[in-house]
Amino acid sequence: MSTHDPDDAELAGTLRASRGLEDAPETLIQRAIHAWRPRAAAAPAAPGLLRRLGATLRFDSLATPAPALGLRAGPDRMRQLLFATEARDVDLRLEPESGGRWRLSGQVLGPDEQGSAALLPEQGKPQQVAWNELAEFAFEPVAGASCRLLLRGVDWELELPIEFTPGAG
Repeated sequence: MSTHDPDDAELAGTLRASRGLEDAPETLIQRAIHAWRPRAAAAPAAPGLLRRLGATLRFDSLATPAPALGLRAGPDRMRQLLFATEARDVDLRLEPESGGRWRLSGQVLGPDEQGSAALLPEQGKPQQVAWNELAEFAFEPVAGASCRLLLRGVDWELELPIEFTPGAG
């Protein structure tokens, strides 16, 4: 019985060959190609008109149990909200500040590259900001218990009610 110790070049060649994938049979490839149908493209909104989207609250950290004592427990912890809507999600962060003020920031997760966010508090002055290149936005701290957040993309808008009060559901 002869033993052969392969050199580095042989080992590299064997490793490279072992990583190769077999192609699917041609009949299955053709069947998949013929079964595929492109989706009908959504009709763009008429110039100057925005589609009004509705959203569903998918996650609210206020509904999760508070962490163990000593780990930022209590009513002063940051709150996260995740809303889902047509082809995009909206991730919001509500952080308590001193003096009963709140800082709201967020990100639109989806295909949109540009847009704006407007914060319309019940008390105080409205704020409007453009999204950055990652569709993130942040506002100066606001006072009050609630506000409306208006997000606008190129051809859509979404209005979300926001409750800042800890313990509000």
